[in-house]
Amino acid sequence: MTSRRQLLLPLHLLLASTLSLAACSSTPSKATVAARESAKSACASLQQLTDQLARPRPSNLTDPYYQTAEQYLNTATNRAADAAQQDDGYQEFADTLHRAAQTWQVTFTLDKAEPLIQQARKEKC
Repeated sequence: MTSRRQLLLPLHLLLASTLSLAACSSTPSKATVAARESAKSACASLQQLTDQLARPRPSNLTDPYYQTAEQYLNTATNRAADAAQQDDGYQEFADTLHRAAQTWQVTFTLDKAEPLIQQARKEKC
């Protein structure tokens, strides 16, 4: 009985130290944490944009409705770019939002930008 107990104790210590070592190696880097925070901020702006787009759209393109929506998109695009600079895993997210912003600026219409906005939300939010 004593020999079994002596074997179990070292095995228990070995398991505990292995788990501790695994926990240390799985800690995300500062860049990864920063990228996640930037992506969260981008997603929050995308949510605000989605809420704005759900409202009735005025016919006048100079209406503050469009200025507000564009600000949300620009903020989301900038935050996604920040995330991509910190972690390559966010590059497609940033590229999609950049294309949406460019589409909006070139066409002055949400109809072509909106599918890209929704795609970006599905990708990372």
